[in-house]
Amino acid sequence: MTRRRPVTRRRAGTPRRRRDTARHPASPEARRRPTIHSQPGYGLQPTRSKFNVGEAVSWSWAKFMQNSTALVVPVIGYLVAVGVLVGVIIGLASSLSSTSTTTVVDSYGISSEQTDVSIGAGGVIAIVIGYIVVFAILIYLHAAIVSGTLDIADGKPVTIATFFRPRNLVGVILTALLTAVATVVLTAICIIPGIMFGFLAMFAIHFVVDRSQSPIDAIKSSIATTRSDVGGSLLSWLVQYAAMLVGELACLIGLFVGFPVAILLQTYTYRKLSGGDVVPVEQPGAPAGPPPGPQFA
Repeated sequence: MTRRRPVTRRRAGTPRRRRDTARHPASPEARRRPTIHSQPGYGLQPTRSKFNVGEAVSWSWAKFMQNSTALVVPVIGYLVAVGVLVGVIIGLASSLSSTSTTTVVDSYGISSEQTDVSIGAGGVIAIVIGYIVVFAILIYLHAAIVSGTLDIADGKPVTIATFFRPRNLVGVILTALLTAVATVVLTAICIIPGIMFGFLAMFAIHFVVDRSQSPIDAIKSSIATTRSDVGGSLLSWLVQYAAMLVGELACLIGLFVGFPVAILLQTYTYRKLSGGDVVPVEQPGAPAGPPPGPQFA
């Protein structure tokens, strides 16, 4: 025979017993579980991306217009120096080369001359040394422009001299060499891995200049930063190349504008994706606040 368990009935007006949270605390999993709020009719709201390519382009163009002289004059100086050096290399290689002319008569009796140019050991050495110097100038240019655009992002005043004073130059040179070698090797194996590595490592110089990281750590940080928002990084990368391409199509004169704008856009993207910040564009009539200092995530 089954015995029934007596049921205790609560008297009217007697309050319900509440669970003693001191004796029965919530489990660690429940305490760690985040509380998610959603708007009625919209479900869960996705986290808004911290990078917007439209805002990046607007900021880069506005900062270029505010510092156009300080940005354009150094770029002109660097590019003119590279052009003169390339001309010297070509002239020196030509003077150290030997030419031989051969007269060829075809079956119809028509003669023609063929000129063969052979570059000797001296010409090869001159070309190698010359292009090493060109590469060094371009690295110096990149480091100086990145240093200056980071100052702009921090709200610091910049002058023409700012873009001739690169920071952490030794680290930049080592990082650029390591990145270039890795890109060339991967491109020789297959073109796509080389392009992908160049894309992922595009913030390496910024990490060296801004946070004084070692070349290996800077490349790792750049890869992690790019992977944190592949879509935004890709859009920024494409817009940077579009700015450079437009500058090249404008008889190369447009590079004096396209190159600084591309670096400003890259600096904005780096700061936003790495957890840093940039000084906002000053609005007409808005009171100027204190500029943010260097950002460290």
